[in-house]
Amino acid sequence: MKCGQFLSGLLPDCKSNVSSMTERISESDYDQLHHFISYSPWDSFLVMDSVSEKVGATLGLGSPRGLLLDESGWEKSGKKSVGVARQYIGQVGKVANGQVGVFAALCNGEQVGLLQGRLYVPQEWIKDRDRCNQAGIPQAEQVYRTKPALAVEILKTLPKNVGYDWVGGDCIYGNSLGLRQHLYDENQSFVLDVGEELGVYVAYPDLYLPAKKDGRGRTPTNYVCDAKPISIKNVAKQIPEEQWQTIPHRQGTKGLLIRKAVIVEVYICKPERATSIEAIQLLISTDQHGTEIKYSLCFEPSAKMTLQVALFRQMQRYWVERAFQNAKQQLGLHQYQVRSWKAWHHHIALTLMALHFVLQIQKEQAAQMPLLSIPDIKLVFAKKLANKLHSDQGILDALARRHLKRKVDLDRFSKVPK
Repeated sequence: MKCGQFLSGLLPDCKSNVSSMTERISESDYDQLHHFISYSPWDSFLVMDSVSEKVGATLGLGSPRGLLLDESGWEKSGKKSVGVARQYIGQVGKVANGQVGVFAALCNGEQVGLLQGRLYVPQEWIKDRDRCNQAGIPQAEQVYRTKPALAVEILKTLPKNVGYDWVGGDCIYGNSLGLRQHLYDENQSFVLDVGEELGVYVAYPDLYLPAKKDGRGRTPTNYVCDAKPISIKNVAKQIPEEQWQTIPHRQGTKGLLIRKAVIVEVYICKPERATSIEAIQLLISTDQHGTEIKYSLCFEPSAKMTLQVALFRQMQRYWVERAFQNAKQQLGLHQYQVRSWKAWHHHIALTLMALHFVLQIQKEQAAQMPLLSIPDIKLVFAKKLANKLHSDQGILDALARRHLKRKVDLDRFSKVPK
């Protein structure tokens, strides 16, 4: 019952926190709903596993599907909310006080659903055990994990029946050797963005152990190469104009979207990997004006990836950004009033469930209403769901609760010290 009330509370045009929900949702109670989201022992990760399976079933198997890894953050004031710290927040495009989560989404062309979410806990939190305990972070989770490490955890724990053809992600994940190695070990195709300063070799590097100098010191154990890696930014500059192709990759609202692209073979080797060398494809694409350039590492276990396939997969990250936009603006992904680790994951799990619910409606109504949007669906539910504010007494009760809360806050902050 409480789950249904919470999901119903995510749909009206109001903030998606417990206070706003209980003003509107029939038979809801603030204390009960707050306990449900903050303290109730239900497993948020089992819920997200169920959502993952349902999203997979809703999207179907008709065309290639990508599992997209991405992070999303939002500003958060104070110091007590779990994981809050000064860190880069993509929503505002700068370092700010906030929280960040690592997410996985499943896309199938223009359709996308969010599957999983994990809170990123900064190192400053992990070093402060008291702070972690106060926020309810389980002992097993009080170990620092990078964002790529959280992504690997999602990949390892995702239900096996959620199938996908490739893995995608932005530079945070593409630059991670650990994440790429996991995908190699799983023989999993991927198209991962990387930063322009990544060093690569355009010819197979000849590695060798240097000779010991004058018979003194330790025997060298680190392999070296006489050739020097070059940044992929400079690789792009060296590619002849005739090798670039102009390819449409998606239908936009104003016609086909077109990019210039090229794919070449490169090699990556790191001293810590000894003689293990990545032989991989590098996709470089730019808009027609040359102002936006993207670099991606591409791996296909069975054969070389074609330029058309690689470009399509590279540009699919647009849809996970749309999913975040919908989840935040329409379903209140970030509009919670909770502080604990459990409550954060509870809210995320139920928001992903609500996002799948509207995705399923869009899928079912596609033939009759192909342009059905989330605001359209919310409009219907706003008219059909019972709402306390539709009655005079409901409005008076809501105002009374608001005024009581304001008075409590005023009394608390206006006390004169003795």
